[in-house]
Amino acid sequence: MQPADATRRALSMANRPKARSEQLLVQRTGQETLVYDERSHRAHCLDARATRVWELCDGARTETEIAAAYGEGEPGRAVVSWTLGELEKSALLEGSADAARAALSRRALMRTVGLAAIPVILAITAPRARAAVSTCSTVGQPCSTKPCCAGLTCNTSTLICQ
Repeated sequence: MQPADATRRALSMANRPKARSEQLLVQRTGQETLVYDERSHRAHCLDARATRVWELCDGARTETEIAAAYGEGEPGRAVVSWTLGELEKSALLEGSADAARAALSRRALMRTVGLAAIPVILAITAPRARAAVSTCSTVGQPCSTKPCCAGLTCNTSTLICQ
């Protein structure tokens, strides 16, 4: 394969977004979709519009074809473009780091579709098991590194919670 062919193929793949499926836990809840990324330990909540776009990202369609399948004319094209950018930022598309897409500003999107029509992708980072552990010391534990839990006091001579 020639270098120019490899470049053309990479650009072609970047223009055919594909929803990531590996190391993701996906759960539909009504019109929203909850996606937990096991790699980054981040949970994403996609609203109905973002879910619709993400489901159309099958790796076979171009952005233009996704917009046509999404419908709604020019506002639909703006929604698809914006959502693909957000899905890339959230690493919910395969090869997100390599994709080159024209940026659509939030202001331009609002002019095209209006504030109420902007797709929403919310993300939170889930604490690792160690971070989820109690932040206070219980009976018999030292109170020199963290405070005693509610209702307990620190013995000043032994520095043990009682």
